[in-house]
Amino acid sequence: MVIRNAEEKNKTMEEKSKNQSNGKINRFFKRAAAWEISDSDADSDIESHQTETVTLMNPTADTLDHGICDHAVQEDLKSCLSASEPASPQQVATSSPSQNIMKRIPADIKACQARAESRKLKREIRKTEKERRKAQEVLEKQRRREAFDTLKLLRPDQCLKYMTVCIDPGLLEDPGSDALMKAFDSLECNYYIEPQEVPCSITWRRNTPNGFSSVDDTLVKSEEENEVVLLVDPRDFLKRLLSVTQSLREAPSGNRPDLSQLLPLDCLEGPSLKSYSLAVIGLCAYTWYDSHQDKQSALTPEEQSRHKDLRFQLSPELSMTQQELEEGLVVLQLWGNTEVLFLDTWHELSQHVSALTKAIAKRPYKKQLKTQLFSFCTDGGWPSSIRVEKDGTGLKQLWKRQIKQFNRVSPVVAGAIAAAYPSPSLLLQAYEECSTEKDRFLLLSDIRVKAEDNRRERRIGTDLSRRVYLFITSTNPDLVLDLG
Repeated sequence: MVIRNAEEKNKTMEEKSKNQSNGKINRFFKRAAAWEISDSDADSDIESHQTETVTLMNPTADTLDHGICDHAVQEDLKSCLSASEPASPQQVATSSPSQNIMKRIPADIKACQARAESRKLKREIRKTEKERRKAQEVLEKQRRREAFDTLKLLRPDQCLKYMTVCIDPGLLEDPGSDALMKAFDSLECNYYIEPQEVPCSITWRRNTPNGFSSVDDTLVKSEEENEVVLLVDPRDFLKRLLSVTQSLREAPSGNRPDLSQLLPLDCLEGPSLKSYSLAVIGLCAYTWYDSHQDKQSALTPEEQSRHKDLRFQLSPELSMTQQELEEGLVVLQLWGNTEVLFLDTWHELSQHVSALTKAIAKRPYKKQLKTQLFSFCTDGGWPSSIRVEKDGTGLKQLWKRQIKQFNRVSPVVAGAIAAAYPSPSLLLQAYEECSTEKDRFLLLSDIRVKAEDNRRERRIGTDLSRRVYLFITSTNPDLVLDLG
């Protein structure tokens, strides 16, 4: 009985020890499972887990003291531990997703490099295009600025500031040249006194911007104008003009006369490109001499000898008639492209030079105005206007408005004529088809017009038919159409 109780106690103790060992093994299995699931643990963690597993594989002294170290229990424990042992570090490493990614990258490295190069090339193309657009905007801005400055030069209030008058020093030898210098001082343009290619002459230069070297620095280009004013002594002018007319009579017909005796600039290269003006001051002494000679012829010989003036003795150049003088002027204008100005004083010369300077300065502005279109002809906005489109819309309304301008013509009458002949050209063709003048006068007289109340009709009549015919066909600008 006692022995049976002892055996039962031993069995009970063995079962308890097995349960305790099984509980430890279960806890070990749970930890091992947790270690296998983790992917982010490093090799150091795997080594620590392995060390802990090895430690648990050896039973402690306390376990052996409680009677669980018999052979059967140890065999069971080894078999359980061997079944639940975790995988080696090499196996864990081969099953890691990061290692799989590292294995996949070398296979696609060429494709990745190609995509990177493509993205880099696209970025460079976008950058180059952006720089090109930016440079184009800068050039466009500079072009607009140059165009604005060029238009600014053309304005009448600014054009004189860019003109330069060049005066030959020979003009200042005469005492009357002070009036000319005062006129230049009153102008807004610049003037310089420097020797000219032709003595005693005045020329002009225009300063225009040729570009911009910086924001405030403008490159200026100077262009010489074609106008030249030459001052000629009146007695010398008549003497040379006489020689020109005599050489013209002696030369064969059709040959160009020799103008070098009168015009020192005739021997220059390209005289046809220049526009010359000869200013002759005091030539009225010639006409005064003619009248003085007439008065002297009426005096007695004693009075003539008493009033005789040696300064006005008859000379070949002063004996030129008015017809010979005009012939010489025509030769200068046709063959030498030269205009002659007969002036009385230096004040008149200064006025002429001032007006010529302003005209030369405003020439580009007037030239630009001629190139501009008259937009108000088709784009007029006044209420009574009729807009005509490019496709011809509005021409019929304009033709009706033209007929309505006649006196005593209502819109109904104008509409009836326009309905019968929709354009002036059709009406002209109808006039040409008429055989007699009377038929042309009465062509429109029988056109029926409904009254405003639409109860009766009336004819246009002969008076309006005659006025329209004369308006269309007459070439007399002073013809009165309305006799009433």
